[in-house]
Amino acid sequence: MPAAIELSGVSKSFGPVEALAPVDLCVERGEIVTILGPSGSGKTTVLRLVAGLERPTDGTVLVDGDPPATARAAKRVGFVPQTPALLPWRTVAANARLLLDVNRGDGARRDHHADPDELLAEVGLMPFRRSYPHELSGGMQQRVSLVRAMVLGSPLLLMDEPFASLDEITRADMRHLLTRLCEPRATTVLFVTHSIPEAVFLSDRVAVLSARPGRIVGIEPVPLPRPRRPELEDDPAFFAIETRLRALLHAGAGR
Repeated sequence: MPAAIELSGVSKSFGPVEALAPVDLCVERGEIVTILGPSGSGKTTVLRLVAGLERPTDGTVLVDGDPPATARAAKRVGFVPQTPALLPWRTVAANARLLLDVNRGDGARRDHHADPDELLAEVGLMPFRRSYPHELSGGMQQRVSLVRAMVLGSPLLLMDEPFASLDEITRADMRHLLTRLCEPRATTVLFVTHSIPEAVFLSDRVAVLSARPGRIVGIEPVPLPRPRRPELEDDPAFFAIETRLRALLHAGAGR
């Protein structure tokens, strides 16, 4: 069975700007892998390549053994952007089921679809299902965005710094929520962040990118027990992994 994601010798340039040096990365099914790196290191570019929104300048990207465009057409990839981008005229419930409405005539993966109300209940938003986006906090909006991305039952979730704009308490709550949603579903997650604690808490492995052009300077395993509990962030083993990741970031920045 092919890996969920495989990047082989992938580089990307935008005109004269080399965004990514050759990158090799393999993400197995059910893994949560985080890409950690400084601004401008190509983290979002990697996600866009996997999603089929960009084509590599060189190298090969495969999703479940297929080109990304094939996986995207088969609704095997969900995407959670930095900002929730909810439609202001739709209620929480209507935003949550947006992709079901858009793909109403496509029965290819209908048996994998999730009940949006069940997902809203899991994230604690059923009391707000008739509310509109402007009536929600930032964390609540991001929970709706997460439900929207998961409602088609896509086995791969790409997440581009989705919690970056939230306060630290809400951000911690969101990463705990994400693990509670993804672990029992064995969802494969490729997550982008600037936050070292967030990377450690969420991940099975963390790939650290250098400054532009981004290249992988190290991949750190995170052998911490699951399910991950909030108190894990006080564990000495957690701090040890943070320290190693910080050293890799500094090495990649040339410090």
